[in-house]
Amino acid sequence: MIQRTKIFLFVVFLASCTRNVETTTNNINKIFDSKDFTFEFYRFNGGNQSLSFRNDYLVYKSDKPTYRREISYDEVLLINAYIQKIFNAHSTTLDPEKTSFYVLKNTAYKLIIVPDLEDFYFDALLKTLKLYDLK
Repeated sequence: MIQRTKIFLFVVFLASCTRNVETTTNNINKIFDSKDFTFEFYRFNGGNQSLSFRNDYLVYKSDKPTYRREISYDEVLLINAYIQKIFNAHSTTLDPEKTSFYVLKNTAYKLIIVPDLEDFYFDALLKTLKLYDLK
């Protein structure tokens, strides 16, 4: 009986793990369709920030305190356009260990976008969303 319980728990654990998937439009849409996902930015210098979207709320995490607020439709469109921009600039030749990169994930899928873009584009997104200078 204990052995069966261990096997069952192991199978449940494996099934609940996030799968790494290729950076394709179809996989990005699968993540967006969940309406509960996280968009992380990992800077080459070691810093990282994330924007999570859950039930019409935006949660911003950085080295500062976590910030949570409602998100507007216009902001959703802006973020979607930004993700489209970095997807279009995605490079299969750049190495995430040697440059900044993004992770887009939900509970089922995770993908890495390594755009051939400067980091200040993400900073501009944060400024537009009024998240850049939070205290």
